Amino acid sequence: MQQIAYDATPLNAVTVDVEARIGWLLAMSRLHHPDPSFQDGRVFIEALGDAGMPTSRSLLSRWESGEIPISYEAMAAYEQVLGIESGQISSITAYVGAILPRIKARLARPKLDPATPEFADRLDALIDLCEDGGALSRDWQDLGWHLAAVPHAFLRSSVWAALCGRLVNEMPRTVKLAYRQYSAAAFNLAQVPRAQPYLVDAVATWVADPRAQVLTTPVGMLDRLPTRAAASLVLDMIEKPPTQSVFKVGIWSATEKLARGQFDDEERARLDMLVLQLWRRDPVRASEDLAELIAGMPEGMRSTLVHAADRAGRRRLGYAVEHGEEVVATRARAIAGQIAEQARTLVPQEPTYAEDRMLTRLVREALFHRDSERRHLSSLLIASSPFGRAVTDCLLVLLKDTGHSNWMRGRTATLARYLSDETHRLRMISLLDDPAEDVVTPVAQALGHMPYSAMSDQVLRSSLGRELTNAARGKMYALGMSGSPGLAAIATSDQVPEWQRVAAAWWQEHGSAIRPSPEPGA
Repeated sequence: MQQIAYDATPLNAVTVDVEARIGWLLAMSRLHHPDPSFQDGRVFIEALGDAGMPTSRSLLSRWESGEIPISYEAMAAYEQVLGIESGQISSITAYVGAILPRIKARLARPKLDPATPEFADRLDALIDLCEDGGALSRDWQDLGWHLAAVPHAFLRSSVWAALCGRLVNEMPRTVKLAYRQYSAAAFNLAQVPRAQPYLVDAVATWVADPRAQVLTTPVGMLDRLPTRAAASLVLDMIEKPPTQSVFKVGIWSATEKLARGQFDDEERARLDMLVLQLWRRDPVRASEDLAELIAGMPEGMRSTLVHAADRAGRRRLGYAVEHGEEVVATRARAIAGQIAEQARTLVPQEPTYAEDRMLTRLVREALFHRDSERRHLSSLLIASSPFGRAVTDCLLVLLKDTGHSNWMRGRTATLARYLSDETHRLRMISLLDDPAEDVVTPVAQALGHMPYSAMSDQVLRSSLGRELTNAARGKMYALGMSGSPGLAAIATSDQVPEWQRVAAAWWQEHGSAIRPSPEPGA
């Protein structure tokens, strides 16, 4: 019976076992494939060979156990044989470095030889495509790989500015696989010293536009940029955030920069002052919003804040700092285990393997982990696995139970945003009138990640409301990302609030969602 890879690192560790997680993803993609013959490793190995990737049973076992890393070419062969979207598996490993920079994992990328004329020709073509706006998401990913192979390549200043400006301009509208491909490109560009100041300038310009409707994705790039300007911009996002979402991303970026030593003495002093100001202004809110940052601060500051919270009877902060979770372990384990067990019954094929503890851990992290980066990675892994749709089915049942706290329901809705697809549309529409704004906002955003639907569009527009709230922002985001034909009327109407006209005009100017690139010849 096949043993299933498991990441046994403590929940409060700063790193995770990436190879075990990728191994789990490979095994689950094969064992829960609609074709039951792939459960037989010999059949699958033969299919990999037919796809141009000769493989032994031993090598397959070591990949799927997480014992050794798998090459990009082998991941691509998995995708081809399983008939799944190109990049669904391979893009995850490339993306890990972008969101968990403290993890030393070998990034999956194709083998490139910068010494060949073919490499130079392809790099020239990619630069032209991306600079001129004709690039697809896979082209951006390819550009990132090529520049990573020649990090000291010389480009004119105007070319760097154009590439970085277009990348920052387009990334906020990417979804699903396209989001991971653009993010991998941004990660690779951020490793090129010459590109770094241009990326920071592009992010600063984007954030400075008061009309901008999507800010979190560009701000999230700053933790990869080790410049003084990037550090200053992160601190600005904490001190004077344009939205609560930007504030949360600023906290995440500051946590990463602090861990990687990217703040100098003056910047660390400013960060300490900002934390103390937020604490004095609202200690209850600060202990919730700043938990991941406080956990990464020097012992003196961390202990002072944890003890202050304990004395005030708010022991949740101390628990989160020590254990890496925001609820007690027994409850987190029970809820995650129940969701994972139910989801497993909804996917193809009966389990023919030993106990799978990884899905439970990923659901647990995605819902309850203290650190936003860990929740993000776990959510993406589930989304790339055969369990994404089934887990969402379970989450939507949980969301119907209004007896849970708004915090719990908000986390549940946020995970559903990552995993949902067209099959969940009707159930998600029914949640747009939920009394909890923390539920409505991610649900509306999830609808924006789906293709346009007249039914969704009508409900979103009729429930938009005149007041600018987080839920209203989420609904306008859904209208913009889905390319609502109603945007033109909203942008020119004198019967709607000014914020709606500004938002609708911005979406018309920038366009709707950027989705995964179609396969060549498709």
